[in-house]
Amino acid sequence: MFSQRVLSISMLCLALGGSVVLSGCQAVERTATNAAINAIERRVSPELLKPDDVDLMCTFATGNAPLISGGTRALYGDPSYLETVLFQTSAVCSESKAIEEELRGIRAAREKRIEEAQDARISQKRLLERTARRQLLAYERMVGRTEEVYKVKYGAKCPAFKREFDELIYLLGTISGLQAVVNDIAAEQSVGVSTEIAPKAERALRCISNAKWWGAPSAARAVIWNILPGGTEGKDVWGTFNQSMVIGEIQGIRLAHTLYALSALSIDDQPRFRDAVRRFANVKNFKQNTDFRIVDGLSGAIMTNLSDRYWTENTGTRTPVGSLGKFWDEKSSSSTGVNLDDL
Repeated sequence: MFSQRVLSISMLCLALGGSVVLSGCQAVERTATNAAINAIERRVSPELLKPDDVDLMCTFATGNAPLISGGTRALYGDPSYLETVLFQTSAVCSESKAIEEELRGIRAAREKRIEEAQDARISQKRLLERTARRQLLAYERMVGRTEEVYKVKYGAKCPAFKREFDELIYLLGTISGLQAVVNDIAAEQSVGVSTEIAPKAERALRCISNAKWWGAPSAARAVIWNILPGGTEGKDVWGTFNQSMVIGEIQGIRLAHTLYALSALSIDDQPRFRDAVRRFANVKNFKQNTDFRIVDGLSGAIMTNLSDRYWTENTGTRTPVGSLGKFWDEKSSSSTGVNLDDL
């Protein structure tokens, strides 16, 4: 309905011609397009957050982001918040491919196949560069739109959010910015993502309710404390993670658990990393939040990737099926990490 209306208006403008008429038509097109975008944000986006099929959603985002972004901008609309979701979700696809290349490289190095290990590392860096670009775009779109709508400087003053959707995008876009910093560093800073995102994000995350958003804002801030020089001073980093995970477990979103795991790995704290994976996998009576299944699904995909890397580094194979939260050197795990039935 909205697309037909916008198309009709565009054809009328082309028929009439003239700079004055076209200027007026641009205003009409902008209004109609932004009305369509608003309807998608209010009615369609909530439905897109409900499935937990991460592969399906990241493939959808990768395939449709150019059409949605280019099509609405060509009609003078501003799809920045939709782009934040699309670019961030699309980055999951390229990041997963980067993990696959990393695992290939680890196995090749263990077997002394030097050329293949080097080739895998090159491929991994290329994919991480692509991932960082998408994550940076998601962050920049969120910041630009938020500053325009709410007339505040990101990281300096808190927006007075009018919609829950805007608040969610603010959270996801901020986390995407932090991911862009990490992945760009891993890709030898080929994108040039500013490390100033981290301190800005730490301040920005104070603007969001930790109790409302699954404990994720405080958990993300704790990640920043661990990576910034002197950031942990006077902070209860691990206590903050624990409190945030409790909130996430109650609300059915385990994003804080994944942030805990990432933070532990950033300082090579293997006992805490293992604790994070175990806790993620063994939440008692866990019930996934039906309104935000995709967020918990994305958290699970990242946690599985981290576990696969850890297993492969130590055993040569990824996490066995049904063994997330278990480890090869425990009595309950296979010493080789291989299920003989799979052979």
